[in-house]
Amino acid sequence: MYRWILSASLAVLSTAASSGTYANDFTESVLALEPLHEAKIIRQTQQDSLEKIYPQGSVRRISGQMRYSGEVSVRGALDTLTVQLAPTHEALDAFSASRAVLHEQDAQMLYWCMARECGPSNLWANHVFKNARLYGPDDSQAYALYRLAGAEQSSLLAVYAVTRGNGRGFLHVERFQAEQLPEDLRPTATTLGRQLRTDPRLNLPQLTAEPDPVWTRLLVRALNQNSIMRISMAGEHAGLWRTAIAEQGVRASRIELEATYDTPGLVLQRLP
Repeated sequence: MYRWILSASLAVLSTAASSGTYANDFTESVLALEPLHEAKIIRQTQQDSLEKIYPQGSVRRISGQMRYSGEVSVRGALDTLTVQLAPTHEALDAFSASRAVLHEQDAQMLYWCMARECGPSNLWANHVFKNARLYGPDDSQAYALYRLAGAEQSSLLAVYAVTRGNGRGFLHVERFQAEQLPEDLRPTATTLGRQLRTDPRLNLPQLTAEPDPVWTRLLVRALNQNSIMRISMAGEHAGLWRTAIAEQGVRASRIELEATYDTPGLVLQRLP
């Protein structure tokens, strides 16, 4: 059964050998993890050309219209995969496992929400993903949006997990190969803050230059979500970034500089 799931999934998420390598690697890695063992494919679709909005904030409906506190609007090709987990595995565990895989593959997380802060689950199921099977209690959902790395930088990957009221867990993955992504595409401050609180370290490989005002404000807002959290910072221009952040009101004593670094850009790590 596992081999059937894996081969079918790779066929769905691959658009071509030259452009689908990252998606193949991700799908194979995720389905090999413990929470996805004995899962089964519920739905798979492929569309060559469409416009889509991916939320980069909570969703809501006002006067019959969908509203997002943040969004990414794209046009391109879409591949989707919906998997029902075995009864012995939890949807949020599968979400965490997929997030770990993407973290290791240097995908850039653009947005991450949990439970009720995402907004009503029925809106995610019926309007964002157009898949009624994904409707469940609002407090049992999680969503993350990524920009892929390397040769796949023009692609987005959305991951949504939910446990339905009957206890069945689902993981939904969408890979969107965009014709063009917005030039100002960046993570939200709340997402950066959550990553700092949750992950061993936060890699920002795109920040290879001296500080710019937009990213400085993002990092300040992320750090201000927890006024007592201390971090270490490493990178070629880490000292300049520390100064720029301190000038925006974050106490310099909260940021320690690391003398050595082995990756490009800026690396942040929460201190005990």
